[in-house]
Amino acid sequence: MLVLSLPYSAENCLRTFFLFFLFFMYNNIIYIIFVFIITKTKIMKEPIIEIYVAQNKRLPYQIAMGICAAFIVGLIYSPINTNYNYTSFVPIIERDTVYVHKITSLTIQGKEEKKEIDESAYGSRSYGYEVRKLSGLQLKQTLEGRGFRNLKNIDREKLRRIYLAYCYESMLMNVHLLTDFPVSMIYSFFIIEATNQGIETDLWRKHANAGGVKALKGQQSVTYKTREVIRGRDKYVRAKFMKAETTEKGMELWAGVLNSGRYAACKKANYKMKGIKLYESICKCVYKSGYHTDRDYKFRATLMAEYWQIKKDNFPLKQNYNEF
Repeated sequence: MLVLSLPYSAENCLRTFFLFFLFFMYNNIIYIIFVFIITKTKIMKEPIIEIYVAQNKRLPYQIAMGICAAFIVGLIYSPINTNYNYTSFVPIIERDTVYVHKITSLTIQGKEEKKEIDESAYGSRSYGYEVRKLSGLQLKQTLEGRGFRNLKNIDREKLRRIYLAYCYESMLMNVHLLTDFPVSMIYSFFIIEATNQGIETDLWRKHANAGGVKALKGQQSVTYKTREVIRGRDKYVRAKFMKAETTEKGMELWAGVLNSGRYAACKKANYKMKGIKLYESICKCVYKSGYHTDRDYKFRATLMAEYWQIKKDNFPLKQNYNEF
């Protein structure tokens, strides 16, 4: 708090001002009294004789000089107030420090999402694996009992994807916040790289590699047989993949790959396009930038569209259903 106070005593200044005013008026007091007596007396019997009295034209200047001198002397000789809690004629001015933080707004299709990392999202990596033995009918009945909607005529593999999308929603949103890629794209890549027919792969379930990321320098690795498209043909080769000790660490490493310079242009999609065309443009850019060798980037785009569709049509409404 900044407090401003007058640098002199108002009382002392006024007292000094009055004394100097009397001093500069002293030479004119006799003149004023004499004029008053001559013009106002009634004792004189004879006609008033006009007497020339010299006009003092310097009087206004003398008065002004006296006022200025009184003010200056009062300013100099009055004690300075150093008590900053002393009441002043000047209003107290308070200065508050305002910290401004940059805010990045995110436009996300569907219901409002949290705009911060959810630390509690890194839970199980076996949601689909745990229900893998349920038949399509059993899984449908189980999901309907938990509040999932519009499941009629949906095959078992898609039922599993609906369940995975629901269980991993917060985790996928974290990767979206870390990379600024659409959460629907994160879902699409997760389904392709970390699951097989709606069941988590060992690479994800055991080693927390959700994006099919190859071995990274300075990080642990594990070897798996994988399908690669070489010169237009499927080839199965053994390759080293990144592995992490925790889900959170695995998400951070995946996000680091997506944040590398080679994919920077893919984040600048033309959002004037809508729907599947927008999704295809994003997936094509990521494919051209070398993320995967499979040329069928359009399939990944259909999974992006599926994410929003199942969130809208199949997710439970906001009610208190039992957790799986």
